[in-house]
Parts: sequence; structure tokens; C-alpha cells
Amino acid sequence: MLSKKISIKQVENYLKNNTDFFLNNPDLLDLMQFPSFVDNKYPQRNNQVISFKDWLIKNLKDRQKNLIENAKHNYFTQKKVHEAVFNLILKEKKQLVQFIKNELPGYFDLAVINIITSRKDISDELGLIYVTEEKISKVYKEDDFLTLDAVDDSLGFFNKIDKKIYSNAIFSLEKKIFKSESLLIYASENRQFLSNRAFDLILFLSKIIEQKLKEFNSEE
Repeated sequence: MLSKKISIKQVENYLKNNTDFFLNNPDLLDLMQFPSFVDNKYPQRNNQVISFKDWLIKNLKDRQKNLIENAKHNYFTQKKVHEAVFNLILKEKKQLVQFIKNELPGYFDLAVINIITSRKDISDELGLIYVTEEKISKVYKEDDFLTLDAVDDSLGFFNKIDKKIYSNAIFSLEKKIFKSESLLIYASENRQFLSNRAFDLILFLSKIIEQKLKEFNSEE
């Protein structure tokens, strides 16, 4: 009697469709080997194996470490955001802009927090970052859109800043504030904005700043 060879794909599909297989057959885990880590760049390293127990412990430790780091980061940021918002709401217009540029970066260990505008008159008056409308349009999205990413040096947002900026968060302000497309920008010398950590808190802070700017705009 001929037996049909089972392919790796069939085994994979079976396990995907029967996710309780190892719960029903736990003894099999002791016979299996697991990669010590997965390296897509150097797949030959994946030949290094460990037991299921060691693999499970390692993955749980890594997951716990990430959870702790995220919790620390979010707690720290949330506390600072609350402090920043309290101070923001007390500022008059010119005080507000100076606070955003000169004091707010220190709350979050950032190199720059400022507003980018294509209005040269407003830039000169308030000390904002002046950039052409064409370059702003390349990253401006709909109102209240926030993006976190690596810096695009070709845009020249930080050409006049004596620091090497690595990542940034960009918030698209409502056009009616400066009667043109403008950006609220947070800039870091490290990888701070290459993940979505504290995305909601940055968005919240940005909307508070935007609301204060709108209030001043309506008074003029």
C-alpha cells in the first residue's frame, strides 16, 4: 500500500485550522525544536534552536519588556501633556507661540516644536519656520491629520536648525488659522517618532494648540 507524503504546506494549513492541536497533544511540544530568534536578513542563523520551554520564556520576557517600556513612556508623556496643556491655556497669543517654541520642547525632550507656514509676514512676526507653499503641500493632509515618520530632508524644514533631526510628528492645522496650509511640527534627534507610541496624546496636545490659535484668530 502506497502512502502519500504530507507536504509542509499541508501541515501548516492543518495547524492553522486546528489551533487547539497542541492543547490536545501537549507531549509533542517536548519533542519539537524552535528557533532561538528569527532573522529574515540572515536566514541561516535561524538554524540555531532551543526547546519550547526556553522559547516560550524568551518570548514572554520580550513581550513583558515591551509592555513595561510602553507603559513607562505613555505615563511620562501623559503627565507632561497635562502639565503642558495647563500652561498653554493661560497664554496670550505672542506668549503662546514663544511657549510652544522655547519651553514646550523641554517637556518632551524634543529638539523643536514650532509651526511651519508659507506666510512670510506671519513667520517674521511670530518667529515661525518659513517654507514654500509647494513644500508644505507635499506633506499637508486634511485638517487635524497627524503623521509620525522619519524626517524627509528634501523638504528643508530644519535647514536653519543647528541640530540633526532624525524623526518628526507633523500635524496639519486648519487652513483658516493662517489662511493657508500650515503645519505644527515636533522634531526629535532620535527615533522617537518612528513608532505610534503616544500617538493619541500627541494628537490631543496638537488639537489643544490648534484650538488656542483659532481663539486668537477669531479675536482679530
